[in-house]
Amino acid sequence: MKLNKLRIALIGLGDIAKKAYLPIVANHTQVSPILCTRNTTTLKELASQYHIDETYSSVDELINNKPDAAMVHSTTKSHFSIVSKLIEARIPVFVDKPLSYSLQEVESLLQKATQKKVSIYLGFNRRFAPLIQSLKEQQNPIQIVWQKNRVNLPADPRVFVFDDFIHVVDSLRFLGEGKNENLQVFSKLKTNQLESLQVQWQQNGTLLIGTMNRVSGITEERIEYYNYNNKWQIEELTAGVHYQNEQQKTLGFGNWESTLYKRGFVHLFEDWLKVLQQCTFDEKRMQDIWETHNLCEKIVSKIKSN
Repeated sequence: MKLNKLRIALIGLGDIAKKAYLPIVANHTQVSPILCTRNTTTLKELASQYHIDETYSSVDELINNKPDAAMVHSTTKSHFSIVSKLIEARIPVFVDKPLSYSLQEVESLLQKATQKKVSIYLGFNRRFAPLIQSLKEQQNPIQIVWQKNRVNLPADPRVFVFDDFIHVVDSLRFLGEGKNENLQVFSKLKTNQLESLQVQWQQNGTLLIGTMNRVSGITEERIEYYNYNNKWQIEELTAGVHYQNEQQKTLGFGNWESTLYKRGFVHLFEDWLKVLQQCTFDEKRMQDIWETHNLCEKIVSKIKSN
């Protein structure tokens, strides 16, 4: 029996949508993509490039035509308004991190979604990167260090943490598991702009350390994962080394694997499709979203108090 394709709308067609999601969605055999952006030039260009017939320049018009689901890739400041409308219309929604800059708005959206039993799904691709998945399969981690640096990008502390450092926070939470305890925050600000940040906390006895320097000399990302007599070191999510008893084994991919696969976007989208197809509401997923945003809020508060 032939299954009907899911009509999935992409709202906001900036860099992340163009580079990470549109190539996957537009070529997926189970999806009929819809494009939505106020930029009519971009709308026409992408519709032509990917041979997409259904397009809208208004979120309200899109909602009136009842897509099966929507992916929100617009600016963070617009998330609350757009996601609220989608939930009211009972349309399952995928959202780029963060759900909002405001924990109060996050809680409002999660509460509304829970009341209406409408799924919200956050796009944390690192959880699905194959080399990170291999770390998730390990047991009894002692210490995990996640470092993510950028060049000449100091920012307001809330923007720094919620727009970028949230990847580090969520990934460490994902690998560590358990309740967050003993949070410590060390920060460096210059003229109210956050330049660098280091946080550490514990989960089930695992020491988790996250660092970010946005006035670094290089854009880079490195993960170090330790359990008894083992160390894994992952670079840029795409290559790494496993050390054991003074021996090392190279970790990586074949030449034909795509960057979107290596960085987790392919498996991330497949997981969301499963959520849509199951048609069940998962309150644990809402709690998980809240935990990551709540931890980010605590970090921002400690930066300000410091």
